[in-house]
Amino acid sequence: MGYPKKHFAAAGLMGWLFMIIFFLIFIRSIDLTVFLLLVSLGLFVLIEVLDTSFAKPSHIMYLKYWVAVGLVFFVTVIVDKVVRVVQA
Repeated sequence: MGYPKKHFAAAGLMGWLFMIIFFLIFIRSIDLTVFLLLVSLGLFVLIEVLDTSFAKPSHIMYLKYWVAVGLVFFVTVIVDKVVRVVQA
């Protein structure tokens, strides 16, 4: 019996989270903003990968809106970080 697609998705997301945590500890720069941005980026990629082409549940439409809001948040934080570096 094979594993459902959601098991692979959960394992991939957990691997991504552990990789982020390991990298932040390795560079000794634990920043909650960077962690949350990378986690949301991984979640957005996962949502796009799990998107089905033939069956469209109603909740997928709402996830697309959340992805758009998250990307706007992601871009604003990145632009804020770049502006802080350039001004310093």
